[in-house]
Amino acid sequence: MVSEKNRILFEFFAIFEIVNIASSVVTNLILIYLILYRSSKEIGAYRFLLLAFAINDIYFPVIHFLTLPVICSYKDAFIMFAHGFLSSKFSISLFGCTFSQTMPLLAHLFIYRLIATKWPRHLQFYTARSCCLLIVGTLAVESPVWFANCYINYGSDAETREYVQPFLDDEFNGEDREFIGALYYSIDGTFRLRAFFATMGFNSIMTICMSIIVYCSVAIVRHLSSKNVEWSGKTKKLQQQLFQTLVVQMIIPMIFVYFPCAGIINLPMFGFRMSVFPNLVSASLTLFPLIDAFIVMFGVKSYRFVI
Repeated sequence: MVSEKNRILFEFFAIFEIVNIASSVVTNLILIYLILYRSSKEIGAYRFLLLAFAINDIYFPVIHFLTLPVICSYKDAFIMFAHGFLSSKFSISLFGCTFSQTMPLLAHLFIYRLIATKWPRHLQFYTARSCCLLIVGTLAVESPVWFANCYINYGSDAETREYVQPFLDDEFNGEDREFIGALYYSIDGTFRLRAFFATMGFNSIMTICMSIIVYCSVAIVRHLSSKNVEWSGKTKKLQQQLFQTLVVQMIIPMIFVYFPCAGIINLPMFGFRMSVFPNLVSASLTLFPLIDAFIVMFGVKSYRFVI
C-alpha cells in the first residue's frame, strides 16, 4: 500500500522507517551488552531500569515493523491504520499500546534518580527482582488500559468511516482497511463525547507520568544545588552525569513521539485542521529508539569508554 498522491515520498519514508528500525534493534542490542557486562559499580541497580528501557526500545521497533502504522489527520478526525504484516484493528491497537510504554518507564527512571540523589540509603530496595516486578506491574496496569481505549473507544463506527472515506479514496485509492481513530464533530457539527473522553483518557495517563517526571526533576535539581549536601566531587559528578543523560533521554521521545502524536490526536478536537503526510509521523517515531541508545551509550562514562 502506498499513497497514490505522492508515491515517491511515501516510499522514501517507508524505507526510512525500515532502516531506522534495523539500526535501532542492532544499537540497542549493543547497549544491552554494555549494561549487562560494562556497567560500573556506581551505577548500581539503575542498570536494571536501563535494561528494561533498552528492551522496550527493541520491542517497540519490532512491533512497528510488523504493523507499519500510518498516522494521519483529516479535517475534524484523525485515523491510524497499518499496512504491514499485521494490519488488523487488534494489531494497530497493540502498536498504540507499545509506543505508550516509554513514559511510565521514564517515570521509573526519574523516581530512581530522585531516590539515588536524596535518599541513597533506600536504594537497597532496588534489586533485579524488585525492578522486574516494578516494571512488569506498571506495564500490566498501563498497557491493557491503553490498548482497550484504542480498541474500544477509538474503534471506527459507521459515521467515522463515512467521514474519512473521501480521504482514504483520495490518498489510498479506496483500499478497505481496518483503522482506529476519533471523529470529534459529527457531520451536523455535534461534538462527539465518546472521542473526547477517549482522548482525555490518553492525556490523563501522559499527564500523570509527566507530573512524576517534573516533580522528580525539580527535586533533583534543588538537591544538587543545595550547599548542605556533603558529596565527594566524584559522586556529585556521577549524579549530575546520570541526571543530565536521563533528561536528554526524556526530551527525545517528546520530540519524536509524543509531541507529533499529541498534535495529530488533540488539535482536531479544538478545530485545528492539520494536513500531515500519511507516514511522516510514523517515520519520525522510528528515530527515538535509535537516538535513545546513543544517548545512554555516550552519556554514561563506563559505556562511553568501551565504545
